[in-house]
Amino acid sequence: MPMHLAPLRTAYFAGRLPEAALSALPEATARSWRRLRESGAGLRECFAPAEPGLTARMPELLVGALRRVGPKLRVISGDPEAAVCALFDPDGVLAAFEGGETALGRLAGFGWGPGIAFTEQQAGTNAVDLAIRDREPHVTTGDEHSCAALQGMSVYAFPLQAQDGGLFGCMALFTLAADGQSHARAVVSLASILMETVIGAEASRAQLSRKFAEQRAIADAIKDGTMVVDRDGVVEYMNAPAGRILRVDPEQAIGRRLADILGIEPVIAPIFATGIGYTDEEVRLKKGDVDLHLIDTAIPIKDGGGNVLSVVNTFREFRRVAQVAQKFGGNQAHYALDAVIGRSEPMIRALDLARRAAAGVSNVLITGESGTGKELFAQGIHLAGPRADRPFVAVNCAALPRDLIDSELFGYMPGSFTGANRSGRPGKFEIASGGTIFLDEISEMPLDVQAKLLRVLQEREIVRIGGSDPVAVDLRFVAAMNRDVRGLVARGRFREDLYYRLNVIEIAVPALRDRPGDIRLLARHYVERYAALLGRPVRGISEPMMRRLEAHRWPGNVRELQNTIERLVSFCETGIIEDTPIGDADHQGGEQPPVAAAGMAPAAGGLPTLAAAEKALIIRALQASGYNVTRTAECLGTTKPRLYRMIDRHGIRLERGR
Repeated sequence: MPMHLAPLRTAYFAGRLPEAALSALPEATARSWRRLRESGAGLRECFAPAEPGLTARMPELLVGALRRVGPKLRVISGDPEAAVCALFDPDGVLAAFEGGETALGRLAGFGWGPGIAFTEQQAGTNAVDLAIRDREPHVTTGDEHSCAALQGMSVYAFPLQAQDGGLFGCMALFTLAADGQSHARAVVSLASILMETVIGAEASRAQLSRKFAEQRAIADAIKDGTMVVDRDGVVEYMNAPAGRILRVDPEQAIGRRLADILGIEPVIAPIFATGIGYTDEEVRLKKGDVDLHLIDTAIPIKDGGGNVLSVVNTFREFRRVAQVAQKFGGNQAHYALDAVIGRSEPMIRALDLARRAAAGVSNVLITGESGTGKELFAQGIHLAGPRADRPFVAVNCAALPRDLIDSELFGYMPGSFTGANRSGRPGKFEIASGGTIFLDEISEMPLDVQAKLLRVLQEREIVRIGGSDPVAVDLRFVAAMNRDVRGLVARGRFREDLYYRLNVIEIAVPALRDRPGDIRLLARHYVERYAALLGRPVRGISEPMMRRLEAHRWPGNVRELQNTIERLVSFCETGIIEDTPIGDADHQGGEQPPVAAAGMAPAAGGLPTLAAAEKALIIRALQASGYNVTRTAECLGTTKPRLYRMIDRHGIRLERGR
């Protein structure tokens, strides 16, 4: 810069020269001088510290890069001892510098050091302020500077910008050459490009690192185990749940062969050759004394040529899958013991015994007539015990087909028999493992299956059909029957050893006729329930009708009372159920006696014939059970096939809509 600018600068800032005098200056410098004179800032001698509260903000990565790049830049500039490389943050605050002794010695005399401000108001006209202000490279030399500290020096400044346009700050080279050097600007330009590249790479690395951390957190948060295995069987990734399920440390597993970790060749090994994965397959793995039972999915990752590069393997514990299946499959327990309605002494004793039994894990045998609510007790015992959050699986032994009972209870292996699922299938015992299995109508279980059940009770393990390896099951057994089990044992219809194994705690649910004081409570409960369910304006039961209900024998117990109340609510046209006959007359729409209602003539002497009595009894039982054949057979103490034969013989019409 020509030396004659010094008196021009002095005269201009003293207000003795017009604006036109600035035509001799570079445009950016002229604008800076004009702003300074208008603000009254004038000329400065030394550097000034940043305003209170402003501290240098610069990524450590850039500071480290300056330490490496600075010495090379000073060498290229000509005289390394007469040059300083510096970084300024977006506010123009000096963040870091690297320089030669000669240049630093001169600058130090004017207050140079970290934290000084290079804004126009505090350091006068300078390339650093212009570069940050305009976001483009600038050079200021010699007497262009309005601060004495920079006069006799050249400043080459380049803004450092991120890929998104954000400003990291400014990089500058200070030299003691007051007239500028043509190559110095190019050198600093290249250095700033390098620094911006470093910034971009760091931003990308930080973003990738953040994304990876987020995805890892997501993978660790889900309950499924996830891992990635390469062609050599080496684990590339394993999340925390996978480590928990496989009993390994995920950090130590990465980089090791999966076969070495498990001690056996993994089931996904053939996928690398076949390229065919699978979804939700049942897998069992033996790892020492640990038996891993998993539901496994393996997805091959292929290159453009169809070669398998790696396998993404996700799996979950079978018991967790079973719990979800039970939750949405309708086999969850819903009724607590507190939901059982009854204040009579027999019911209070039964409930008290059930609550005490629920606290333990001993097997329970529930006895009582059909319709007394034995399953309610079973569900209540489960919900009141330590396994309340585990599966509750109810099995009606009388309803299982004879040829399928084994597969339903014990499950089967793939290809065990014609029509079997190709992947095999777990049985009720496995599904209920960890929770409670309720074996209703256990007296109807065939003797050969009773023997197998006895082994399950003793060994706590099952063997699937077609399999050879035992599978451990953790079960609490609750059984129920409505027949005289001791008589069945005496007649050889039920195994005595199984009876004693099941009958650790016996709970006898009383028949409704043995607790007549509860009929009023139950009737009111069902009136309220069915009035809301059926949308009927029924508020209660008249006293004469209530006495009639209490006088009835209720052979179908609570189930019969429930069905009766539902029928009475359905036909009630007023707010109160009035005195109405209970039984067949209600179904037939009149007060006919049961025999006449059956359409059978009485025998001589006014007594019905045996056939008429049988038909009347069947009709009465059907009506009491709501025309449910299974319940009717239970009530009559016969089997469904035999009941159907009797229905056909008597020409009884089944009302399926009931």
